Amino acid sequence: MNEFDEEFLLRPGRVGQDRTIRPAGFLTEVRTAAVRTSDPGSSPRRGGARRGARGAARANPSPAAARRVMVKARIVRHAGARYRAAPLSRHIAYLEREGVSADGARPRMFDAGGERADIEAFAARCEGDRHHFRFIVSPEDAGAMSDLRAFSRALMTTAEQDLGTRLDWVAIDHWNTDNPHLHILVRGKAQDGADLVIAGDYIAQGLRGRAQALVSLELGPRSQQEILAALATEIGADRWTSLDRDLVRAAINKGDPLAGADRQADHRQRLLGRLGHLQRLGLADETRPGAWRLAEGLETRLRDLGLKGDIIKTLHRAAARQGAGVDPRRFEIQPDEATTPVAGRLLDRGLRDELAGSAYVIIDGLDGRQHHLGFRDLADTSDAPLGAIVEVRRLGEGLQGRRLMVRSDLDLVAQVTASGATWLDRRLIAADLSSNVGGFAKEAAEATQQRLQILIERGLAEARGGRARLAPNLLARLDAAERSELVARIERETGLTHRLSAPGESVAGRYQRRYDLASGRLAMLEDGLGFRLVPWSPRLENHLGRQVAGRMIPGSRIEWSLGRARGLGL
Repeated sequence: MNEFDEEFLLRPGRVGQDRTIRPAGFLTEVRTAAVRTSDPGSSPRRGGARRGARGAARANPSPAAARRVMVKARIVRHAGARYRAAPLSRHIAYLEREGVSADGARPRMFDAGGERADIEAFAARCEGDRHHFRFIVSPEDAGAMSDLRAFSRALMTTAEQDLGTRLDWVAIDHWNTDNPHLHILVRGKAQDGADLVIAGDYIAQGLRGRAQALVSLELGPRSQQEILAALATEIGADRWTSLDRDLVRAAINKGDPLAGADRQADHRQRLLGRLGHLQRLGLADETRPGAWRLAEGLETRLRDLGLKGDIIKTLHRAAARQGAGVDPRRFEIQPDEATTPVAGRLLDRGLRDELAGSAYVIIDGLDGRQHHLGFRDLADTSDAPLGAIVEVRRLGEGLQGRRLMVRSDLDLVAQVTASGATWLDRRLIAADLSSNVGGFAKEAAEATQQRLQILIERGLAEARGGRARLAPNLLARLDAAERSELVARIERETGLTHRLSAPGESVAGRYQRRYDLASGRLAMLEDGLGFRLVPWSPRLENHLGRQVAGRMIPGSRIEWSLGRARGLGL
């Protein structure tokens, strides 16, 4: 989708359905403040909290010749389980991920004062606030601009003048999409310490108008040639465009998508060309010569089509980056309500909506398809490395019911020679060697045969008459061998003594670290007398470096006692 055909988007966030009604709630206050500040003639603000009227009044929508800038914004409330699962610090870490900078170097957040913002201090300042703001600012001609960071500083300085307060902000420029763009995080406190509430119409019109003015000042207005070239690309675009907006407006107001177009012959030809493309997409119909009817829900359907195009680009980049082979016929976009399990190699993960925080993963599946699946949060996609073997299953309704389970942190190459019990070993036991669908399934079948040869060399399998016979208790023996290697290494590095844990026995100690083995993930607990290696659980990560306690139960599980979660088996 072309982001410059997207209207301003402001998401206040989701309100919990089970929340009791309270007067003057957060969103009510935001909406009330926005209404008050959107009127230039309203009474003066009180307490310095409600801002934006002056800038919104002055910065009118720019003419067609102005440089176009997309601005999206979201207010993120610092409350609820979802924010605790994906706090500001995690969002900043994602924004600073590798592969998004212009020069390939590790990207760094910047601020008004320098090229390396103190992001830990910024997150700490925001910790006790009620909310913060997330902005995405994307000039259409960002690639032609001399310095996006200087542009962002000028934009925020102008915003401070409009809002009448200093702003506490950090930002980063991303170059990993078709159009470079900026992510700007603004603290939800004004200079006087009051909660910062910015009028929605200032963000929708004022801030965007300021950004367009700054870009136009640097690059000059768009020439007539540039404007016509941009319109020409819209004729055959599989997305919502300004031409579609003209067609829909005329159809609603005049009953004819081409009403009024006769006055501009060139524009009429563009609209006719666009209608022809929409007809090929099944989104318009010529009922009689010169008379056209647009499909119901045209805007929604075109935006969905543009989103699908973006997803296909993401699939293409992920497959190429991981060397998985690029074949659009193998791409599969899984609907959010899909129930079919998907297993395979993790190719990519990221934010599907960088404002709302919803995520996606791409899996090179055992079914020969490359799947794009949505998740509620990035935290739901695990921290398994790319190349790991994962499986997605549905355990409930909606995106919150979709679960990603890590079957192996090791990629296929590492599993072939691993000392522990691997995913490939389990495939050998299940005699799952199918490879007729190609793709990752073929690679997995080849790796499984290579693993079998390694097991034969180690005396853990033998070939008889073209068939393999595996050693008894293969997985347990491999698991024990890998644990023994790890125990010896830890004892050598720390000087501590390993202590065994038996079913029914209580375990306690300081959670020191996690080990990702071929056989699975283990947690190291240090209790003052030595250390224990116990099955790891995701909930332990919130207790890193702290005391934990639990009880071993059958099935290689532990019944942990972690704060209010006492007695919950993991």
